[in-house]
Amino acid sequence: MDGTEKIGIGVVGYGMIGRLHTMNYRQLRFLYPGALPALVLRAVCTSREETARAAQEEAGFCTAVTETEPLVADTELDVVDVSLPNNLHRPVVEAALAAGKHVYCEKPLAGTIEDARAIKNALDRAPSVRFGMVFQNRFFPAVMKAKEIIDEGRVGRIYTYRAEYLHTGYQSPERPLSWRLRKEEGGSGALADLGSHAIDLVRYLLGEFETVQGHLETFVTERPIAHGASAKGAVTVDDVAWFRATMAGGAVGTVEASRFATGTVDNLRFWVYGEKGALHFDLMDPNYLEWFDESLAGGSYGGERGWRRIQTVQYYPDAKVPPARSPIGWNRAHTENQYQFLKAIAEERDPSPGIVDGLRAQLVIDAVERSAVQNGRVVAVMPE
Repeated sequence: MDGTEKIGIGVVGYGMIGRLHTMNYRQLRFLYPGALPALVLRAVCTSREETARAAQEEAGFCTAVTETEPLVADTELDVVDVSLPNNLHRPVVEAALAAGKHVYCEKPLAGTIEDARAIKNALDRAPSVRFGMVFQNRFFPAVMKAKEIIDEGRVGRIYTYRAEYLHTGYQSPERPLSWRLRKEEGGSGALADLGSHAIDLVRYLLGEFETVQGHLETFVTERPIAHGASAKGAVTVDDVAWFRATMAGGAVGTVEASRFATGTVDNLRFWVYGEKGALHFDLMDPNYLEWFDESLAGGSYGGERGWRRIQTVQYYPDAKVPPARSPIGWNRAHTENQYQFLKAIAEERDPSPGIVDGLRAQLVIDAVERSAVQNGRVVAVMPE
């Protein structure tokens, strides 16, 4: 790809996430003027002609299609954005890679570990192609500050951690079936949908998972096949997932992912406890990182240690808008993930997060599922 002048983008799937990605592509030139080649929305692909045409009109894509083949055949298209249900990632990614297109893939990497490995193998056969993952929660300034503190050794040896991603909305047994509730389409439930984010954050901050002990629970085992339908179908994925994990660096912790956490909204949180300090982040309070510095102990009246709220708000280097002091929102981290991917494409280097991050998160998901089937037996996370 000649990235010096423009990057042509095709979006496959135009549900909430596909629409969100598209909106972000259009606003990047305002956030980072002159930092990227011109971004051209070349094509959008959905399963029905009417939705494809509506997406084209809404976002200003050059073309609208209902099949992947004409999209990847476009010689002016450089990047394929895969915003599809999990089980559909593999065929679209393989087609894009075979056509020499860069790929930006929503999490999780795939519906199954077999499909995830197949994607990695297809990428290995296309060495000049770049692959980016959507793990946008890395890109909150508070999370990046936490990584900086850890990498500088200010937390010291990390003993324990806890991560959780809690959603509500599935408690009613009258909520109908969707692809997210079918294993053949989603791969797994809350574990992949929400847990993949928590898994990636733990990896980003603390390194690799070594072993896990998992438990999965499905509370509502059948649901209406559609709104108002009397006929019901089986729910074949987990509603809630819990697992204990040991990291390669020695830390031990727990991860929880739930769609049944009544009263929550988008509660992604982590706690890290170490020899010299501790950290806490809450997605519902994303403008701050909480930091406990043990080195401040020992003065008069017990010293000056205590939980401190570090003001991170919207400090992104080189961004022109919004002002750094502005409160941050959920979408800004998504936008930054896309910016860093496109910047890597323009600079002809591998993006981060990339294929390794997607595959290793999938390997943890697979290990938790294998452990749960064995009643919580300790299992090792498989190598790549």
